[in-house]
Amino acid sequence: MNTNNQAKEIIEKQFNDLFNKDKNLYPDINDTISSYSNTAAYTERLQDYLNLTMQTPYEVSTNQTTLI
Repeated sequence: MNTNNQAKEIIEKQFNDLFNKDKNLYPDINDTISSYSNTAAYTERLQDYLNLTMQTPYEVSTNQTTLI
């Protein structure tokens, strides 16, 4: 169990070191990641909207008529 914790600590330290080096190379990396995330979310919402608009309405999707 102790070796797993040590391995996690080593990996976390390596990740943090790499992330700090990336911040030095690309100072606006957080803004870029945020922008890509927002674009992905907008694209997903747009795709949902397009899927809804392309659906055949229920009134014309069956050959049955409703009697009132």
